[in-house]
Amino acid sequence: MIVNLLSGIIRNARNRRAAEKAQTQALNTINAQQSQLDNLFNSEYYGDYMNRSDVQSMLRSMQDQMRQQNAQSYSMAAMTGATPEAMAAQQSNNAALMGNTYSQIGANMSNWKSNVLNNYINNSMALSNQKYNLWNQQASDFRNAAHQSMTQALDNYTQIYSSLIGGAGNVLSNIL
Repeated sequence: MIVNLLSGIIRNARNRRAAEKAQTQALNTINAQQSQLDNLFNSEYYGDYMNRSDVQSMLRSMQDQMRQQNAQSYSMAAMTGATPEAMAAQQSNNAALMGNTYSQIGANMSNWKSNVLNNYINNSMALSNQKYNLWNQQASDFRNAAHQSMTQALDNYTQIYSSLIGGAGNVLSNIL
């Protein structure tokens, strides 16, 4: 009976250690994911939006288009004898186009940063929920192990008590 009690205690301790090890590994994985998420957020949110490949491509395309238009305008001006005012008007139109492009990039950047922030918050909350569930499971495992140990101990004490009472009854019946 005592052997059963000790083996139950040892088995429960092994199970708790195995569960704690698995939970520690899971917590380490969650922490690593949070760290990667933080690094990604910092590089994306605080990084220079103008260095993104899509923005650079748009700016290059605009600059190429303006070069071609300027070359065509100068050729036409030389052939038609355009006035300096006409050339200044063309350059003003090009400057307005460039200003509009930069304004559009700024608006896109604001939306993009909002999306980056919202994605970070959502993913961070999901990881926090995973941590909460892990801690909740750990508390539940501890409570269950304690309950199981107490139940086994009570069962063993009941068996010991029954044996002692039964043995005492036999001794008394032999005496009487």
